[in-house]
This record gives sequence, structure tokens and C-alpha cells, in this order.
Amino acid sequence: MPFLSPRNPYVSNFAVGPNPAERLQLAFAGVDGCDVTHLSVDGMTPTGPNLSHWPGNRTPRAWKADLSTGIALNFARAGAAEQEAFLGDAELVLNDHYDTDGFGALLAVLRPHVALAREELLLSAAATGDFGVFTTWRGFAIDRIVAGLARPESPVRGAFHGVENPDAKSLARYRWLLDHAESVLDHPGGYKALYEEELARVKGEIARGLAGDVQREAFAELGFAALRSDGGRHRMTLNTLAAAFRVLHVQRDADGTRYRYHDRTESWFELVTIGAPPRLDLRPLARRLGELEPERDGASWNADPPTEPIPELYFGVPSAQEYGRISRELRPSALPAEGVVAAFAAFFADAGRRSSRGGDDA
Repeated sequence: MPFLSPRNPYVSNFAVGPNPAERLQLAFAGVDGCDVTHLSVDGMTPTGPNLSHWPGNRTPRAWKADLSTGIALNFARAGAAEQEAFLGDAELVLNDHYDTDGFGALLAVLRPHVALAREELLLSAAATGDFGVFTTWRGFAIDRIVAGLARPESPVRGAFHGVENPDAKSLARYRWLLDHAESVLDHPGGYKALYEEELARVKGEIARGLAGDVQREAFAELGFAALRSDGGRHRMTLNTLAAAFRVLHVQRDADGTRYRYHDRTESWFELVTIGAPPRLDLRPLARRLGELEPERDGASWNADPPTEPIPELYFGVPSAQEYGRISRELRPSALPAEGVVAAFAAFFADAGRRSSRGGDDA
């Protein structure tokens, strides 16, 4: 059974197969961190060996990749002596959050024969979750199965009955996924209740968008695209159709036009093959738009700092937003779409010119 003590993680007695990391036990780093010598994957605890694409990671250069799953797969392919030298005295392998890339990375370390045989699918699923783009239907399905494993509609929800503590639930889900990896990866249809409806929505929106019901204005040299649609669209639809890392959605509704911009996560992670434009502080642009449209009825132009994984700039009710959730209340803006799009394009262009002269982007 999992346990928790001060400065120690939740630990599982998950049995691993024969590999150079066979001594490692599966664990999860709680809010108090972990004092037991450990390998952290995907996330990043303060000390010890680390396999992650998060900013500030300690991944050896030879194993770096765009996704933590890819990094862990590179570790799994390394020689035994190289692995042991890297692991040192590590007794545990853990993550500090729960998601698909974390599952793929843990699987590659603890069950490398399973992960290496399904590398393409694991990378597709991890990209779906971390980058928010549609890659393949199977990748989408696996990501949503991982995310929804303990939800009421899950066919295996009973495995987590009574597990209320968030850290304990994260460990329990990771353990279940490792125990049932072949079932999930090879037969995702058995879990279709967790992805079928959303998959149909995203595929339908992308198809209709490509057919013209989403208008795309691209500024390729700025890495920026503005997408206009009647009504809302799934974030994955927007990211996929934008083909850009800076995405503005102009949402035309019956009561007016709503605006929401976001930086995709590719510019937050440390990547190898993907060259996203550098993050900018969007708050000066929010202030400029606020001068054109002052606060009214509790709505205003707001922006997150660039250190957030997915910073947004939007017109609506000021509020914080949890990573991975799109919950802010947008309000109709009085500014015309042409002017808002032009303001974003000018902001990025001005920042690019300052950068080329060695000036301050802010």
C-alpha cells in the first residue's frame, strides 16, 4: 500500500522487469518533495538524476528530445553501464504531476521492452497531451484514456474507489497504467467512453475548418496566426489549424466578438527539433488594448506572465487559470477584429526588431 511520511513520496511496490533500472520503485513526489535518492522524470524535483523537457531540466545532452517520453526512451536504449552511472544510488523513479508524457516516461524506465515496441504511439500520445495538437486518433485516444482513467465514465474507475488524496490517486493511476500498459496501448477501443465523443468533435471541427468555416490569417515570419470562427472551438482544433505557436482566436458570437490569445506550450518546454519563437511578456500589449477599451462591467484586457506554461491574453473577467484548463469567462469586446489582429502583429514585429538590435523585448 502507498504510504506518506514527511519529506518522503508516495511509493508503490510495482514489480519491474529485468533491466538496469530494476531496483527502482515507482513513486510520486508529493507537495513536500522527496528526500529519498530518486530519478525524476517529466517533471523536475530539485535534486538527483532527471529525465525531462521542462525548463531547467538536468537531462544529459545525449538523451535530450522534444518530449520526456522520448528522453526516457533514449535512456532505455543506452547501455547498462551508462544507465547505472547516471542513476547512481537512486532507489525510486517518480514524477511530480500526472499526465500522458509522465506515463510514457515512467513506462520507458520501468518497462522498456513494452515502451520501445510502442514508441511511435507513446510519442503521439505525449505530443497530444503536452503540445495540444491533433496527431493521430490513437494518440488522442491514449492521452484521453490517461487523463480520464479515474473519472465516473471510466470502465476501470473502481480501481481507484476510496483514493481521495491527490498524490495517492496520481500514484495509483500511474501504477494501474504500468500494470495494464499493453491493454491500454494495444486495445484503446475498450476505453472509448473516455475519448469517443471528444475525438469526434475535434476531428469534425478540424475537417470543417479546413473546408473554410474557420478563417486563418497567417503571419509566418512572426510565428503568429489569427483564427476567426462563428462560435467557440476546441483548443486542440485551434492549435492544429493555426500551424503557428502564437494563436489568437477571434470568436464571433450573437452578442459580439470575443478574443483569446495563447502561447502554445512548445515555447515553454526545452525542445530539440521544434523551433518555437521566444516568449514575450504580453502584459504591455494588454495595457495598450486596455487604453483603447477600458474596463467595463467587470471585464478588461488581461494577460498572464510569460512564465506560465500557456499564457493567455483575453478580454473578459480577470481570473487565474490552472494549467490545462480553459475556464476564464470571456466577454464581448467593442474593438474591431482588424484592429486587434493588427495590434498583435505590430507587437510581435516590434519585439522582433528590438531583439535583432539587441534591445529589450518588454
